[in-house]
Amino acid sequence: MATSTIRQSRHAHAQHVVDLMRDFAPVQARAMFGGFGLFRDGLMFGLLADEVLYLKVDAQSVDDFEARGLGPFRYASKGKVGALRYHQAPAEVYEDAQAMALWCDKAWACAVRARKPTPAGATRVRPSGRTGTLPNLGPRSADMLAQAGIHSEDDLRRMGSVMAYARTRAVCPQASLNLLWAIEGALSGRPWQVVAEQDRASLLMALEDVQRHLAVSSPAAAPAGATGRARTGRGPSDP
Repeated sequence: MATSTIRQSRHAHAQHVVDLMRDFAPVQARAMFGGFGLFRDGLMFGLLADEVLYLKVDAQSVDDFEARGLGPFRYASKGKVGALRYHQAPAEVYEDAQAMALWCDKAWACAVRARKPTPAGATRVRPSGRTGTLPNLGPRSADMLAQAGIHSEDDLRRMGSVMAYARTRAVCPQASLNLLWAIEGALSGRPWQVVAEQDRASLLMALEDVQRHLAVSSPAAAPAGATGRARTGRGPSDP
């Protein structure tokens, strides 16, 4: 099957799954790691890989999945096999909209629990706010983002944390993965350390996918070091 035909088939399946979630909430499917991330209100609660639906789990919900024999999403990278905290959805969700909503609710609740709540009395930065006023992102991070043409929260949300990081690293090779954790944390309301612990694998997979796409579409536009691993550090650029 031609690559374009496979891509069209996967997009059609992703849209079908999103349509099945209509009783749950408005959901957006974003292409990443060769599949799709499923988002509600900017929070990722599910993923599609090889046209199989996986839903986010944590300590409070994983037993519901394991009791049904629903295993985690596994992937191979650099000769090793890893697993994400996303477990396969039961078969009935494809036939029953109420079942889909029920299991998506479990995954959404997990995504919400993982998000750092806004402290009482605090005000959230408006979407028009500059990047340097967002949590996790200090002056140095804002300066690197600005060099990539990213100046506001609107800019970050429009392209997403992974693409924003990839574009920034293309012009600022010194940007470490901590900037990726910081951007994702800024957009989801979590400390960068929590993002690094909970979403490291999924973000790295998405980053590899973005870098591969950039390299194919325009080799000169690929981020510096796209064929290797981004530099890591002990903490974000602006603690």
